[in-house]
Amino acid sequence: MEPLPKTGDIPAGWEQSPIRGDEIELRHQNGDIAVKAVRATRADEWELEMEDSIGNRYTTIRPVGQADTKKQAVAALVALAEAVSDLRNERDDMLPQDIIREVKRSQRVPV
Repeated sequence: MEPLPKTGDIPAGWEQSPIRGDEIELRHQNGDIAVKAVRATRADEWELEMEDSIGNRYTTIRPVGQADTKKQAVAALVALAEAVSDLRNERDDMLPQDIIREVKRSQRVPV
């Protein structure tokens, strides 16, 4: 069976979206931010992304990193959701590009 985030591993305030092809998504309950792992190649490489929506007017997808396997992508996806929550709890006015910069700087997400 392919690895997916276990319900107990998904951070509070996040939920797994329905599986769409080669994409695994965790969406925050407020609906304005999501983190995704998207299969990039047939060799099982995965791209991690953060998607943010501003007032349902437009959506921006920001690259976060890469993983070599689906198992690594799932672990990184859960870590990314946790990091996003932590950063937003520290400062609720933090912009999405600042979240990505802090996530990459802190190296909390293994990608």
